[in-house]
Amino acid sequence: MKVLIADDEIFTREGIIEQIPWDSLSITEIQQAYDGLNALDIASVFEPDILLTDVRMPRMDGVELSFKLRELYPSCEIIFMSGYSDKEYLKSAIKLKAVSYVEKPIDIDELENALRNAVASKSKDIKTKENIKRHMSLELIHNHANTSMLKEFFDCQTLNQLMHSNFITVLVDIVNSDTLIKENILNNIQNMVVKNGYNCMSCFKDDRILLLHLYWDMDKKQLSKHHRLELLFNSLSNYLRDYSDFFLAVGRQVAGFDKIYESYESASENLNKSFYYDHNSIIYPSSFKSPLYKHDDKLFDELRQYLYQEDNQHTFLLIKRLTSEIKQCKDTPVNYIKEIYFFLFLQLVDFASERKLGLTDNDFNNKLSFEKFSEFRTIYETESYIIEKAETIFNYLSEKNMAGNPIVNIMKYIHDHYADIDLSLQSISENTYLTPNYICTIFKNNTGKTINKYILQYRISKAKEMLRDRKMKINDIAAKVGYSDGNYFTKTFKKETGLTPSEYRQKNLT
Repeated sequence: MKVLIADDEIFTREGIIEQIPWDSLSITEIQQAYDGLNALDIASVFEPDILLTDVRMPRMDGVELSFKLRELYPSCEIIFMSGYSDKEYLKSAIKLKAVSYVEKPIDIDELENALRNAVASKSKDIKTKENIKRHMSLELIHNHANTSMLKEFFDCQTLNQLMHSNFITVLVDIVNSDTLIKENILNNIQNMVVKNGYNCMSCFKDDRILLLHLYWDMDKKQLSKHHRLELLFNSLSNYLRDYSDFFLAVGRQVAGFDKIYESYESASENLNKSFYYDHNSIIYPSSFKSPLYKHDDKLFDELRQYLYQEDNQHTFLLIKRLTSEIKQCKDTPVNYIKEIYFFLFLQLVDFASERKLGLTDNDFNNKLSFEKFSEFRTIYETESYIIEKAETIFNYLSEKNMAGNPIVNIMKYIHDHYADIDLSLQSISENTYLTPNYICTIFKNNTGKTINKYILQYRISKAKEMLRDRKMKINDIAAKVGYSDGNYFTKTFKKETGLTPSEYRQKNLT
């Protein structure tokens, strides 16, 4: 294995090289780079198996370097290092499917573990590619069933049969494959296929993916009926669920061995959509191309509003509604969807921080959650994780409210009277029976914001909602959020958001 270390701090690079037991990790070659551009130059000759890179570097940062390196070497494993809790970098790491994200200052044991995982992943990739070369059925696909090559594997009679057969490729992603005896699985599935009247070529594409090529004589029309195939797939499903969770992806039916790669590609496309299905699903090919999901910033504004209002019911409904809408758009790239859920999670983190709820690191840890989002196999796991974190927040809020925290009453009064032009610290004091000084102190201690700042931000958030209604005039919106002077409202809105109300409306309605 070859490792390229990119970091603009020479002491960090040298320290890593000195302290990691490279031999025990089967890493024999190490090169250093002082920034992203230097790393690209070295990589063009060195061809690293693993990139260990700092996120922030001069000239070219670690994220841009990783994207460019992946173009050159798609199987290169990536480990990020950073001392910054930067949300955009975490989202990029998800998109790149990085092996790990190690925070600075570097914990050597943590880094060694990340490197060990990267070596294991790379070794698995190498083993898979060797497997592919060994397995005849995959060779046939990748060569588009070249007839001259087929003669090396089959006699004339068998070859003639294959050329006049219908084919369907099936890919099975077995989630918990570590404990399986693969030869037994292959033999049992082969017997099931034959008992149902079909022939089969089968192998494990890698440690987890089972590949089946079902075929039958074109003249036996009755075998190609959909209900017979569905019975077979259901039988396979019932058999597999005794061993592991799985996703079973079915390719399109094709006529003739020379078209088998088309069915394989169709099955691969369906397997890529497994994120949108629950475990143990059978995913059939469809001629319908679903629309691509495009999120609306209104979603995040709504979530913030419900959190401010401590409205757990509408918060959970919003998350479930999002999942329901996304499930109708199964052709949307999975990493884009994970980014949306990850941003919802970051909204929860920000809210918990603002309210100083005292949550533990494990509850709301960006790094740990980045790793979680990378590992999620289905949209249901992702949704469940977000709902679990939202429940944690509301449980903490409930505990604080039960303790008689006056912050709740202060916020409720602001939420109910944000439209009042006369809303002020004095009016809040008079209606909550708390002195102005006490209100200022406890509010700042519990939220990290002054009363005036909170009122301003809440009014702006309500104004954003109203601006999405084209029929509402900006002066009317100003009045509805507590501003008697439309010009002053416009200046305040722009100072807070960077856009005038008109610009914000145009941006969010186009």
